[in-house]
Amino acid sequence: MRVWMGLGVVALGATIAACSGQPGGVTSPSAAAGSQGAAADGSTLKVPAPRLIGPVGNATAAANATLLVEPTVGRYASITATSARYQVSETADFAGLTDEGSAPSAPNVPLISYRIQRAQRAGIKVFWRARAEYEGAFGPWSAPAEFTVAGSTPPPPPPPSGGVNRTPNPPAGQRLPLPNMAAQIAQWTSERPDLFPSQQCPLGVKYVNNPWQDYIVGRLRQVDTRWGYNAKPTRGPVDNGGRPVVAAGDEILYNWGSNADEGNTTEVHAVDILTAHCGDKEPRPIAPSLTWRVFTGEEAVRWTGAGRF
Repeated sequence: MRVWMGLGVVALGATIAACSGQPGGVTSPSAAAGSQGAAADGSTLKVPAPRLIGPVGNATAAANATLLVEPTVGRYASITATSARYQVSETADFAGLTDEGSAPSAPNVPLISYRIQRAQRAGIKVFWRARAEYEGAFGPWSAPAEFTVAGSTPPPPPPPSGGVNRTPNPPAGQRLPLPNMAAQIAQWTSERPDLFPSQQCPLGVKYVNNPWQDYIVGRLRQVDTRWGYNAKPTRGPVDNGGRPVVAAGDEILYNWGSNADEGNTTEVHAVDILTAHCGDKEPRPIAPSLTWRVFTGEEAVRWTGAGRF
């Protein structure tokens, strides 16, 4: 098996810099020639799909591998689309993304480089693809390439399905007490130094679940499936770097009543389990740290499985 050794990072030099994984982070020239309405595949830029340089084939690459593509040239106009958007997924149909971001080329560098922002699970095969972007228009997606993530770190435990390891409903008119899981969360966090603190905010935004949180929620649900995420109903993409809000990356909810879990807004305990999520920068840099702050009833919340269960 070929091992991807960061092709292009050394050869191209430190001038290649990946952009933020947030949508809208594309830098492009000032003109948008060559776009004449949407094609059958939805693309609006008349360019071919980028050629994927690596990692490809049977390569092995790091969890935060650098993805390289060639810039594409317009079919009907003399333009070169020097920005590209990348998607990474554990499935070839890209039904669920494990990372997404965009990057421009660097001056006098022949390839466009993007470093995966959200570390991929070790020991599994992942798929990636790219498309050209130029002045708000975009070309077709490339065919997917694949590589195997290096390492043998175990993935987060699969959360049990409903009905397994679940505390029975309380009597009518009563609520279940909130289990204090602070010590267990600290212990589980210490057992996975690969996840904390580096994987508590890999996309740079607060309102998406993250690998460390997924691991903690998975462990909590092995104890009681009443645990879940907070969908943060008071926040939207404008608060999240343009990304859709999935769940607060530093909070958990516990269903204390008889209502169904998903969408429950009234019968839940709410707990903040992290301070300085994504790192507070003012008035000075503060590293994230574990906490156990109960804020039940202080703000609107909504229980969600974040698409995981």
